[in-house]
Amino acid sequence: MGRRSAPASSLPLLLIAAFAALNATPLDLATAAGEDAARISGFRAGDVAAERAREAQVAATTRPDTLRRHLRILTEEPHVAGTPADLKTAEYVRQRLAAYGWDAHIEAVPVYLNYPGEPVLEMIEPSREPLAVREHGAAWDKDAYDSEVFSAFHGYGADGEVTAQVVYGNYGDVDDLKRLTDLGIDLHGRIVLVRYGRIFRGLKVRNAERAGAAGVIIYSDPLDDGFARGDAYPRGQARPSDAIQRGSVQFLSEAPGDPSTPGWPSAPNAKRVAREAMQGVPKIPSIPIAWAEAQKIMEALEGPVAPTGWQGALPLTYHVGPGPAKIHLKTEQHYAIRPIWNVIAKLAGRESPDQWIMCGNHRDAWTYGAIDPNSGTITLLEMARGIGELAKKGWKPRRTIVLASWDGEEYGLLGSTEWCEANAVTVGANVAAYINVDVAVSGKDFRANGTHQLRDALVEVLGEVPDPGRNVSVAKSWRDRGFTDGKADWSRLNRERRWRGEPERPFQMDVTPLGSGTDYTAFIDHLGVPSLDVRFEGNQGSYHSMYDDFEYLDRVVDPGYAYHRAMVDVWSRLTLRFAEAEVLPLHYSSTATFVLDELRAIEDRADDANAGVEDAAKRLTADVAPARTAATRLLDAARVFEQRSDQALAGGAWPAGSAAAANAALIKVERAFLGAGLPSRTWFRHEIYAPGINTGYAGVPLPRLGQAVLDKDPAAYREGVEPLRQAIERATAVLEAAK
Repeated sequence: MGRRSAPASSLPLLLIAAFAALNATPLDLATAAGEDAARISGFRAGDVAAERAREAQVAATTRPDTLRRHLRILTEEPHVAGTPADLKTAEYVRQRLAAYGWDAHIEAVPVYLNYPGEPVLEMIEPSREPLAVREHGAAWDKDAYDSEVFSAFHGYGADGEVTAQVVYGNYGDVDDLKRLTDLGIDLHGRIVLVRYGRIFRGLKVRNAERAGAAGVIIYSDPLDDGFARGDAYPRGQARPSDAIQRGSVQFLSEAPGDPSTPGWPSAPNAKRVAREAMQGVPKIPSIPIAWAEAQKIMEALEGPVAPTGWQGALPLTYHVGPGPAKIHLKTEQHYAIRPIWNVIAKLAGRESPDQWIMCGNHRDAWTYGAIDPNSGTITLLEMARGIGELAKKGWKPRRTIVLASWDGEEYGLLGSTEWCEANAVTVGANVAAYINVDVAVSGKDFRANGTHQLRDALVEVLGEVPDPGRNVSVAKSWRDRGFTDGKADWSRLNRERRWRGEPERPFQMDVTPLGSGTDYTAFIDHLGVPSLDVRFEGNQGSYHSMYDDFEYLDRVVDPGYAYHRAMVDVWSRLTLRFAEAEVLPLHYSSTATFVLDELRAIEDRADDANAGVEDAAKRLTADVAPARTAATRLLDAARVFEQRSDQALAGGAWPAGSAAAANAALIKVERAFLGAGLPSRTWFRHEIYAPGINTGYAGVPLPRLGQAVLDKDPAAYREGVEPLRQAIERATAVLEAAK
C-alpha cells in the first residue's frame, strides 16, 4: 500500500506530536551522532565494540549489483496478490532467504479478492467522449508498455453501472462533502469526482456513499504529485499525465484484513461473511483515472467556483457542478476466494529463542511495484544476506529474528492481518518489536512513524548511518529538515511552557505517531507490539501506476542504489540491536511524556472547538486529570526502571531480579495498553495509537479523546477518559511490579 506522506492539513497535529513527545532528559541527535560513542542502549559498555563490528560487517556486504538484480527479477511481471506472477515472487524470496541461511517457508492464506473485468468510462454530455482506463505506456520502456497490467480498478470495489451528472468534491473528506451540502448541492444519485490525497481512498468512497452518491471517480491532481511538484516522468519523479493510481477502497480505519472474515483468521474452512453483508467495503462503483482524463471532465463542469483551497493545478478554474458533465461508469469485479502467499523466515536465538524481533515488508503490487513495495523487498533480502553471513560464521543472535514477506497488503493488509489473527497467542507472548519497511526508497528524506518507546534506539542508529546525498549522518539530515519545517511550532510550544512555568525543551525530532496504511497495523493496533515504519521518501509520482517499474527506480529515483544501501544499514542495525541487546531498548518514559503532551494538546483543541458554542450540552468538557495523573505515574515508573536497567548493565542489580525478568516485563507493557476495542471499530484495541476514523492513514493519538474532539462529540469526550486511564495504569503496574 505504501502509506503516503501526511497531507498538509494534518501537519499541525503531527507536529505537535513530533515535537512535544520528548523525554524530559531525551537522547538528542548530537549524542547519537557520536558524542557518546561508547553507548548503545541495552548493551554493556564492554559489548558495544563487538556489536558495532557486527553491524559494520553487514553494511560492508551490501552491494548495489545485488539490490539491482533482485529488483529486476521481482519487477519482471505485474504481480497483483494471488496471481501466478505473485506466487513466483514468493518462491524467489523464499529461495533467496533459504540460500542466505534462514529457515524459510511459504504459508498460503485463502482470502476474498477481486480482479477486474474491462471497465467502461465515458463522458456522454455535453459531448460524447471515451475516457482512458489505462496508461498509454512508453515504447522505450518494455514494462510500461505491457498489456498484462490490469486496467483501472479498485481493490474491493463494487460492481455497478451508473449514468449521472458529476459533482467535484475536492479530497472527498467529511468536511468537503459537508461544504457541498452547505452550498446547496445535492449528491444523491450523482457521481462525485474527487482527488487523491489527505485521506485514504476507501474513505472517499465511503463518505460519498453515505452522502447518497451513486458512484465515485478518483484522480491524481498535479498539485499533489504531478508537474506542480517537479518534472514528470520520464524526466523526473512526478506523475505523468496518463498515470493511474490503482488501490484498495476497503474502509481501512474501521478494520483491515479479509472482509469476509472480520476479526478471525482466514483459513480454508473459515466461516465467511457474504459480499452483500460485508461492513467494510463499498456498495457503489468507483474507478481511478489519470489527471489528463479528469481535466476533460473538469472543463465541462459549471456551477459555483470551487471554494478556497479546492483549486488544483489543472490549467482551468475549478467548478463544483453539478453538470453539465454527465458520465457513464460501469465496473465489473470478479470475486473469489484465492490464495496469497506469506514467506516467513527465522534465525533462532541462542539465549532467548522465544523472544522474537520481527521485520516485515509486503511483496504484492498493483503493477510492477518497483518502489511500492519492492524497494523494501530488495532491502529485506540484502539485510537477510548480510545477517546470514554473520550466522554462517558461527554467530547466533541472543533473540530470534523473524523476517516476513507479506502478501495481499495492497488490498487491505491481508497477509499480515490474517497471520497476526491466526498467531495472536504466539505474537502476544513472543514478539518484542516489529520493524516495517514498506517503501524503502522513493526519495532522499528520512521519515519514521512509530511507537515512542522505540525513539531512542532509532536515533542512536541514525547517528551512525551516513546520508548518501548530504555528507552528514541520517540523524542530522532528519533533524535539519524537521527544524526547517517545525521551528515555528517548537517556538510556540516553548512559549506556552514559559507561560505555565515549565522548563523549555530543546528542539528534538521524534517518530510520528502510528496511524495505518501498511503492515504494522495488526501488530500495534490489535496485538500491542511496539512498532516502527521507516523509509526515505520523496515525490512518489509513479505510485500504484504502470510506471512504478524497474526503469523508474533504477534510472530516476535511486541510480546507484545509495539510499537503498543506507536503508539496509538502518534496518539491519535496528534489527541486530534489538536482537542482541541484553535488555530491550524500550524506553517507556518517552511514551509517558508523549501521552502527557498529547493530553494537553487535546485539551487545547477541545477549547478551540468550544469557541462560540453557547449550549453547555454541546461543549467538549471532561476532567482529564485522572489520565494525566496516571501518565505521570507511568513516567516515574519508567524512569526508575530505565535507571535500574542502566545500573544493571554497569554491574548492579536487575529490575525484577534478572535480565530475563526485566525483558519479560518490557514485552508486557505495550500489551497492557490494549482495551476491549474502540467505539464503532472494536478490532482497533490500542488506547494510545490508532488511525483517525476519517483519515485512514494519519494517526489520531489517544484515539477516544482525539477522535471525540475531531467529531465534536461531548459524550464520547467525557467517556473516553476512564478507558485511557485504566490502560495507562495497567502499563504502569507492569513496570512497578518489576522494580
